[in-house]
Parts: sequence; C-alpha cells; structure tokens
Amino acid sequence: MLKRVWFFVFVLLFITGCAIKPHINFSQPYKIIIKTKNIAIADSGFVRKAQGYKSIEIFSAGVLALHVELSKLACLNDSCTTREDFNRRFFGYKHYAKILDDILDKQPIYGGVNKIKIKYGFEQNIKTNRYDILYKVGKKSIYFKDRKNHILIKLKRL
Repeated sequence: MLKRVWFFVFVLLFITGCAIKPHINFSQPYKIIIKTKNIAIADSGFVRKAQGYKSIEIFSAGVLALHVELSKLACLNDSCTTREDFNRRFFGYKHYAKILDDILDKQPIYGGVNKIKIKYGFEQNIKTNRYDILYKVGKKSIYFKDRKNHILIKLKRL
C-alpha cells in the first residue's frame, strides 16, 4: 500500500513538474561575456524567453557552464533567491527587480534616464554614488558595463 502511495505521489509530481515548465517562444544564440566579482565566463550560449520567464544558458565545450533563470525568483545554476537579492549578489547593487529582464529585452533601464538614440539602438550613461553604468543596445548586440561595481554583460547575436 505504501509503495502505491509513493508511486502516485511521484507520478503526480512528475506530471505537475512537466505541466508548469514554460513554453519557450524565443530562443536566440549569442556570444556571451559575463564578468562579475564571482563569475568570469565568455562563450556561446542562448537567451530563451517565455511568458514571465527568461534564461541565459552559456555552454563551454558543449557543457552547460552557466544557467540564469528569471521568473518570480532569480536562479543562478539552480540556486534560487529573490530578484533583489540576486541583483545585489550578481550586480553588486540592489537595482530594481527586473533590470536583467530589461537588458535581455533590449529595453531602456531606469525608465530611460539619459537615453540617447544611436544608429540601430540607444545608449544610456547613468552615474550615481553606487554605480556607473554604460548601457548600449544595438541591432545585434547588448552591452552593459558598471564601472564602479566591475560588472560586464555583453551579448552579440550569432
């Protein structure tokens, strides 16, 4: 009897787990560079998007080397936390919750402050006592650099 209960629970969890996975509606290959205080990686990977979900997957020699998932929580290689805590750890500053979503969506950050149109995109320079950001979006590229916190995110579409 106990085996049947455990089997039922396992099947239920398996079915439920598969049912709640997001349906990816965007997947684009990129050359990705990410440098933070804890991460330094440069290789090819994918940006994937679904309703309420985004992910960055970087592969090195065909093996998944870095996986960032953004939904209600933010996960780095299966270690999940709140968006604000993720930002504090990843960016070195507790930016607004969805800053990485805006970067991956090629949207202006911080409400478009200091936004300047450039050919095929825009540029933002945002400087405070906590961060010094240069953010550029082009037709096939994204560049985010925080000079004060030593953060670099660079994506170039393949």
